[in-house]
Amino acid sequence: MPADDKDRGYLVPASRDERRGSSAGIGEFEIFAGNEDFKFSAAHFVAYDGFRERLHGHNYQVAVRMKGEVAHDGYVMDVEEVRRVTRRLCKELNERFLCPQRSNVINSKISDGQVLMKCQDGCLFSFPESDCALLPIMHSTAEELAHYLYNRLVHDFTPEYLRLRGVRTLEICVSEAPRQEAVYRQPIPSSLAGLLLDSPCARRPPRPCLEPGGGHG
Repeated sequence: MPADDKDRGYLVPASRDERRGSSAGIGEFEIFAGNEDFKFSAAHFVAYDGFRERLHGHNYQVAVRMKGEVAHDGYVMDVEEVRRVTRRLCKELNERFLCPQRSNVINSKISDGQVLMKCQDGCLFSFPESDCALLPIMHSTAEELAHYLYNRLVHDFTPEYLRLRGVRTLEICVSEAPRQEAVYRQPIPSSLAGLLLDSPCARRPPRPCLEPGGGHG
């Protein structure tokens, strides 16, 4: 199969390493959806204890990968279904300020249609509520955005439907710039109660997506 078939969302066998651990002779399949319109342009800044980036923006790209068994209709999942949901989620974030609602260094509230934010360093921001995406995350990093989109896709498809089709693992890739991306992958939970809703922060603070000199990290 040509190398670019995967980019078009075709069903492709998983690699030999990925098939290790599967039942002998059964193997595993994956689908990949990464259309050019899986994108959103948004403003944000990363803030954590003792640090805040300047306000800036990215042209984000999103890709979705599902691994599992082929269902009765010959598909792991209908790629068009995946595309439809992913486009809608990207549209919700497009031309928005990404506002983390669980930050421990940003106090935010909504007043008279404005999102008011006070940062640990004393900076104040005011954005029209309609221009904001109020997200249940601590930091608007690519990592936490990938985790957020994983939760949204599982919620919208439902774990029961995905597992019934034989989908075992969902992977989300969020790219801020060429060769600058984050991936979150997790087995499909048995129910929505199994979703990790808290911020998946590491023990170390998140790294800013812009280096002090202004270039991309």
